[in-house]
Amino acid sequence: MPALSAIAFDADDTLWHNERFFRLTHDHFSDLLSDYAGRDHLEERLLEAERRNVGRYGFGIKGFVLSMIETALEVTDNRVPGAVIGEIVAAGREMLTHPIELLPHAEAVLAQLKGR
Repeated sequence: MPALSAIAFDADDTLWHNERFFRLTHDHFSDLLSDYAGRDHLEERLLEAERRNVGRYGFGIKGFVLSMIETALEVTDNRVPGAVIGEIVAAGREMLTHPIELLPHAEAVLAQLKGR
């Protein structure tokens, strides 16, 4: 059997924290639209939008933000206030600029693997 020449990682939530920021933004999104729909309904609609859009936008923050905007438009019959759209965009911007927080031991493991 040939020796391994590469090791690949799905980095988010393997090497650094990621999902918790999506969860916090989900919660904020639900709070923003609480006058229009319940939390569970918003979660379902957002998940539907993300699934519809993943082929178009891929995975990640930008596609997530576009799906939140689309969901906000859908659940408000296109009457979502501009300020809410602004809050959604700001939440996405905050996610993009949040410093990377490595998971415990991630740096040490990568250092051990480097050059092997």
